[in-house]
Formats: sequence, C-alpha cells, structure tokens
Amino acid sequence: MQDSRRDAIVALATPPLAAERAVLRLSGPGLLSLDSRALPGGLAAVWAAERGVHEFQWEWLPGLNLPGEAWVFPGPRSATGEDVIELHVPGSLPAVRALESELLRIPGVRAAQAGEFTRRAFLNGVLDLTQAEAVLRLVQSRDAAEARAAAAVLAGALGSELQQARAALAEAMVQIEAGLDFEEGDSQDLQPGEIEHHLEQAAAALRRGQSGEQERTMRESGVFRIGLVGTPNAGKTALYSRLTGAAALIADERGTTRDRLEAVWQRDAAEHGPRVLLADGPGRSQEPSDARDAAAQLRARQADRFDLIWYVVDSSDPQAELTELVPATPAVVVLTKRDLQREIPESMLRQAEARGPVVWVSSFDGSGIDELEKETQAAEQALSADRAAGARASQRYQAALLTGLEAVEAAAALDALGGHQDLVAEELRRALAAIAELVGEFTPEDLLDQLFSSFCVGK
Repeated sequence: MQDSRRDAIVALATPPLAAERAVLRLSGPGLLSLDSRALPGGLAAVWAAERGVHEFQWEWLPGLNLPGEAWVFPGPRSATGEDVIELHVPGSLPAVRALESELLRIPGVRAAQAGEFTRRAFLNGVLDLTQAEAVLRLVQSRDAAEARAAAAVLAGALGSELQQARAALAEAMVQIEAGLDFEEGDSQDLQPGEIEHHLEQAAAALRRGQSGEQERTMRESGVFRIGLVGTPNAGKTALYSRLTGAAALIADERGTTRDRLEAVWQRDAAEHGPRVLLADGPGRSQEPSDARDAAAQLRARQADRFDLIWYVVDSSDPQAELTELVPATPAVVVLTKRDLQREIPESMLRQAEARGPVVWVSSFDGSGIDELEKETQAAEQALSADRAAGARASQRYQAALLTGLEAVEAAAALDALGGHQDLVAEELRRALAAIAELVGEFTPEDLLDQLFSSFCVGK
C-alpha cells in the first residue's frame, strides 16, 4: 500500500443505495486536529468535539440544509486506533457523494483504499490478523450460522485459544531458559516432566483452535445450492424435474408440493464446474390453500440457505407475481413457459429486472436452459472469488496451528527423555513463531496486501 498512513482517509461505509441513512467514515492520526476552516459548512462546530454523538446541519445546496450526526471517537480508543469520525446523513446518494467530495478537498484527507480501515486497525494493534480476516468472513457470510462463526473469531474466540497456548509456552520457556543459564548439575536443572503441565495446556489450546477452524471450514465448503422460489403453479417443479431428472408430482392444483425436494442438476461437471444442488419447495403465496400448505411454506422459509435464488415466474400468466425477497442472496429471475403465449405485464418485467438477470425458459422444449446455465455460472464464479480469501485464510490457520501443535508435541517427547533442554527450547521457539505468524506479528507485506485488497472500500 503506497499511500502514507499519516493521511486521513474517508469512504462510504454503507451500501451505495437509497436508504434512510448513510454513513461516511473517516480515520486518521490527528484527524480531529485538522484545520476547521477547510471543513464543509456546518461541520466545524462538531469536528473537534469530545467523544460522543453531535448533531449538525450541512448545506448541500443553497438554502437546502440536511441534518446529520457526527459520531466522534478520539484515538486510540476507536475501531482503528486512530481518530475516527462517522458522519450519519440522509441516504440520498447524490447528497452523500457531494459531501464526500467536499471532505476530499480537505488537505490531508484522501479516499480510502480497499480494506484500509481494517488494515489500520490491524497495524495499530486493535485487531490481530485472525480478527481482521474474520471481518472479511463476516461480510461474506451467507447465513446466520456463518455470520456467528465469523463474529466469534472477530470477538477473539481463536485469539483466546492462541493466547492460552502462548502463555503456557512462555511459562515453559522461562523455566527452560533458566535451566540453560546454569552449569549442568546445578540446582536449576530441570527434571523430566517439570514443564509437562504447561506443554499439555498449550497442546490442548492449539487442538481446540484446530477443531474450531475445521468446523468453520466445513461450514463454508460444499456444493453450490440454488433455491427455486415462486408462487404456486409458476413452473418450479417442472423446471426442477427437467434439470435434475428427478421424478416429481406436477399438477395444476395449488399446493401440490409440500416438502423440500433436493437433487443435483445433471450438468457436465468437467465443463460447468462444481456440483450444483437444486432445491424446490412449496409455492409461496399470501393465501395458502390449506393449513398443511401454510405449514409447508413456513418450514420452507425457515430452511432457506442458498447461494443463489431462482425467482420462478409464469410468463403466460397475466396475473403473475414475484414472491417476497430472500434477503442478502444473489438472484436470477426465471420466466417459465416460454413456449406459451407471453402474457406477463410490462410492470412485472420491470420488477423482475430490478432483482437480477432475467432468463426466459421452457421446461417443455428446453429452450433458454443454456442461457440459464450461463447466468448461474456467472454467479458461481462471483461466489468463488468471494470465498477465495476465506479459503486462503483457512489454509494459513490450519498450517500454523498444525506447525505449532507438532512443535509442542516434539518438545513434550524430548522433555520426557530428559537432558535435551536446548532441543526442547528450540521446539518451543518454533511453536511460538507459528502463533506469532498466525496473529500477524511476522506476516509478509504481500500477504497483507492480498488480504486487505479483498475487502470493500468502506471496511
């Protein structure tokens, strides 16, 4: 990262979409000491205020003042270890970009680079490297389970295990070094087994770290899962059956599908990439056909955990509707029954296009399936890119934890033999070095560049 850490940085910390509130985040050493004469009108009064939330009015256009709040966090007690200010303003994107432009005109303030806020938190000792990587995992989490796992690491779950291992190893090292400082036969000589307890503590902590990381890795791996979501009789089950080859009951009667159906999409894995699992469930509507249908719809919503949603809509239905949005999940809108007369209204098409790419298909003659595969592949590739940084972090965790555990076990074996204190000390140093690398104390600069470039700009 070429830009100086002495600069103050600014970036939009919320999605660039219309919303009730947007947040512009600034961070920098000496940020609160900037010349207030260069600040946008209305901000000077709160810029150097004490820690807390302060209201302000910002003149966006002549005669048009927008209300806002400045959340002030003087360093080093802040998210980055530097002075931090968060400007909470109405979420009008033109207004937010205009305010950001004014802030960038302040001498000493520049636009943040990808991941730079989290990188500064790491470099200033607010987060260790495992926690910094957990920020990325949290942002990329696909469901509540993944988010909880990432949040646990961010809160220091893995770091706690590493601290326990390091403390035990340090205590063992103190005793070893004390013994090495005296002549053989002196009263300070260690006897076999004297540091056994400390080594057992360190090994147990490292094994707990390994187990937790393996669970997180398993949770984040697996097949690419696609959920078919639509109103009753939209053509979900017919499409599901054509693509998977699985037998399924298809009928004109509403509420035919009661349970979640899952099967592998029969694609050429060598040509199309990883295995894809399709999941078809009950048609969703505001008026279930009966109590069993209502229960089936509720169960389907509770079980939702998909990498991609296909919103299935009957293109031959003039009353066609989109179902409720499944939050935080990429989507493709699939308009079925392409072989029939197109009756879907233009207003419905505009709503569909706002959700994602629109593909017209026919489960009867197979037309449009190739295009659906292309759109699905694009979503797969995007997800694979997002997961790449998490996979690299997981590999690094596993390698460092394994190295540390092997070193501790080797030290324990040598200690049991007796008379090998210098070799025991060397193994303890190797274990401590593995932990230090894991938390980022001896991490190459190019690894840091690779990690933080995967973040969005406002993190």
